[in-house]
Amino acid sequence: MKKKRLLTILGVVGLSLALLVLPFMAACAPAPAPAPAPAPAPAPAPAPPESIKVGICASETGFAGPWWPPCVEVIEMTLDYINQDPPLGRPLTIVSTDGESSADGEIAATNYLGGQGVVFMAGFTSDGMWAALPVIERYGIPAFTQWAGTGMLDKTDQGKARLFFRNTASDTIADMAYGLYWEDELAPKGYKTVAIINATDEASRDSARAGIIAFGKAGAEIVFELEFSAEQATFAKVLADTFAPNPDAIFLATAVEQGSIVLKEWWASALNKDVLWFVPDEWPGPPPTIWEPEPSVLDGKLFGPAPTLGEPLKEFTGTAYEIFSTEFNKVYGKPEPEHGFATNWWDILTVASLAIVAAGEATPEAVSAFVPEVSGPPGVKVYSYLEGKKALEEGKDIDYEGAGSLCNYDMYGNVYPPFSMFTPDKGLWKQIAVFSPSELMEYLAK
Repeated sequence: MKKKRLLTILGVVGLSLALLVLPFMAACAPAPAPAPAPAPAPAPAPAPPESIKVGICASETGFAGPWWPPCVEVIEMTLDYINQDPPLGRPLTIVSTDGESSADGEIAATNYLGGQGVVFMAGFTSDGMWAALPVIERYGIPAFTQWAGTGMLDKTDQGKARLFFRNTASDTIADMAYGLYWEDELAPKGYKTVAIINATDEASRDSARAGIIAFGKAGAEIVFELEFSAEQATFAKVLADTFAPNPDAIFLATAVEQGSIVLKEWWASALNKDVLWFVPDEWPGPPPTIWEPEPSVLDGKLFGPAPTLGEPLKEFTGTAYEIFSTEFNKVYGKPEPEHGFATNWWDILTVASLAIVAAGEATPEAVSAFVPEVSGPPGVKVYSYLEGKKALEEGKDIDYEGAGSLCNYDMYGNVYPPFSMFTPDKGLWKQIAVFSPSELMEYLAK
């Protein structure tokens, strides 16, 4: 019993001593190392610069569809070229919608692009641009076109307000190529009479009007005129009436889709196969096999004007064309696109981008105001976007001279490039005559 009690007492004493000693030991123990401070959070990555939106009214479908792929090639190449050192450090991005090569489609496309915050628009066919001008004016966004040549656009209020810029020749001037070629090459061979037939759309009517003037100036006798609906099951009566006065040549002023049907019906008929055909400037470009009745049957018998290509264009625009052609060859392995209208995209995107650099802001108002300032005299001549941007950043005034034209816009937004005559040759279009802007304008004035 005593032993058990002694153990109990010893246990209590030991516990008491432990309780007394533990605080002392804790006080004497070294302090624990402080916890490491948390690593600072990484700085957030800088936000990418806001892009500059460019609206494209495309012609993916409709009559101009076969001509659109070469335009896409130049658009993509030029975009990459400019975005090496983009205006204001903000890359260009494309907002594209198909205008379906029609007036209604391009009005709808303009309304869509106007709501997307684009700084400028580009694209449009002749009828589409003419129809969309009031919408363009309402949004106050400048619009460029690579191929809308209709004479209806020659002197517009929107052009005067710097809301319309045309990077191709007006049909009023370009179509003088018909008369020049007739006078130089066909009249000496005895060709005398022409029949002129056109579809009811405004672009076809405009081509016919210009053709009447051009052939008349060349001394050709116009023996027949007819306007026809392109929406008919057969063109047999149109052809019979057109061939009745036995013309030496026929000017078929209509789009390719309908015109190709006319040509195929003519070839399948018993009508004269020795007649010459003239067509509008929208025809030369894609291979003639798209619409030829049979391969090569129209070689040297069908003629159409179009923007000048190759060495003759280089003689006119010089260094700018060399830069364009070198870049195009580097990207696509060929010296130029299939048609000259596509080349105009290089100039459109270049001059609008330089306007943004010159203005110091990416707004529709800046593009409208500064396009004429960077694309005409006075100023140091520059031949590419990169060269022009460098000169502007050095405080210089510039005069950009383009690859497709000199880009010297007149007070209505028109330019004055050379134009050529083409004919099919073994499945490809061949450039057979070149006319300078001065030749075309002097012929119109005579």
